[in-house]
Amino acid sequence: MDWSRFSFEYRLGSKGFMPLLIRIEGRKEAAMSLLLPSDWKERLDLLNRIRTIHGSTALEGNPLSETQIGQFLRGKTGLDPMSRAMRQIQNADAAQEWVRSRFGPDKAPISLEDILQMHELMTRLSDETNNLPGRLRSHEVQVGTPELGGIHAGAPYEDLPRLMADFVCFVNSSQLKIEHPVVRALLAHFFLVTIHPFGDGNGRVSRLVEAAILYEGGYNVHGFYGLSNYFYRHGDEYKLRLQECRRVQPFDMASFVAFGLHGFESELRGINNFIKTKLNRLVYRDTITNALAHRVSTRRQLLNVREYQLLRFLLEETEPEDPFSEVPSEKILLSDLVNSPYVTSAYQDVTWRTFRRELTRLAELGFIVFDHLPESGDYTVEIDFGVIERDFDEIGSG
Repeated sequence: MDWSRFSFEYRLGSKGFMPLLIRIEGRKEAAMSLLLPSDWKERLDLLNRIRTIHGSTALEGNPLSETQIGQFLRGKTGLDPMSRAMRQIQNADAAQEWVRSRFGPDKAPISLEDILQMHELMTRLSDETNNLPGRLRSHEVQVGTPELGGIHAGAPYEDLPRLMADFVCFVNSSQLKIEHPVVRALLAHFFLVTIHPFGDGNGRVSRLVEAAILYEGGYNVHGFYGLSNYFYRHGDEYKLRLQECRRVQPFDMASFVAFGLHGFESELRGINNFIKTKLNRLVYRDTITNALAHRVSTRRQLLNVREYQLLRFLLEETEPEDPFSEVPSEKILLSDLVNSPYVTSAYQDVTWRTFRRELTRLAELGFIVFDHLPESGDYTVEIDFGVIERDFDEIGSG
C-alpha cells in the first residue's frame, strides 16, 4: 500500500450488515438477560479467557494448547515458566486482567498510553528481539506471505508518533462512535494492525484493543471476551481479508467487517449454547429426580431407583466435550454402555434381560433415544431433553 496516501478514511459499501447486527444483539440479550449461578459464570469466564489467550497467541505461532493454557490459569501447569511460550501466556493473561479493570461503559476512552501499556504487558520478557515493550518501533517492518494476500509494509517508523496520535483521535471520534460497537472494534483492529506500530506483538495488541472497545461497548458477555478464537480457527481467511482490504484507498472494509461480524455472532452463539446446555442438563436432572418420586400406582413410581441411577450415569457420560457445542448431548454406543463398568456393577444381581427391558422402557417413556447404525448394526444412546416438557401423568399412562 502507498503510505503517502494513507488516511483513516474507509468504506463499508452497500453490504447489508443489519441482519447480522440484529442477530448479534439478540444473542447478546439472550445471554445477558439470564442470572447465572456463580460457578457457571466462573466456568464461562475461564473458558472464554482460555480461548481468547490461545487464539491470539497461537496466531503468532505459540505452540501451547488450550488444555495447557487452562492448566496454567488453574495454577497446575508443569511447564517451564521461564520459556518464551509460557511467558507469552502469562503476559496475555496479565494483559486481559488489565483490560478487564481498565475498560467499561463508564470508563475513560482509550488513549495512546493505554495502547503502549497493552504492548508492554503483552511483550515483556518474551518478545524483545527487535522490540521494546511499551515503545513504538524505530525500524521498518514487513509482514505477511505471498500465499496469504501478499507482503505488507508497516508505516514508516518516523511517522509513527503522528499516526498513533491520529489513530487514537480516530477511534474516539464521533464518526466512529456512531458505528455499532462491534464494527467500531473491528475497524480499530484493522487500522492498528495495518499501521503496525511495534517491533513485535502487533496482532496481539490489535486484538486486545478490539476487546477493550467491546468492553467499552458493554459486550463483555459473562467475562472476558474477544474475537481471537474465531480469527485463529479461520487464520488464513483472517490474514487474507486484512490484506484484501488494504489494496484500495480509501480502504474498502466490507469484507473484513462482514467476516468479523460473522465471527462475533458465532462466538455469541457458542455462549448461548453453553448456557442452554447447562440449563437443559440441570432441568433434566430435576426431571428424573421428580420422576423417581412420582407415583403412577400405589406400588410403583414412574422410575425405579436403578433406572434413575442409569439416567444419572448417562447424563454424565454424554456431556459434550466442547462446552460451546450446538448439541447438548453426546451419543454413546450401546455396546460401550452394555460393557461399561457402571452397568456391569449396577446390574450384576439381575439378568441381561432386565437391563434390556429397563433401557427399552426409558426410551418408550421419552427419557432417552436410540439411533441405529446400519454399517455396524450397533445403536447409539443419547439423552432426550424433550421429556422436560412432558407431563408425568401423560408419560405414565403412555
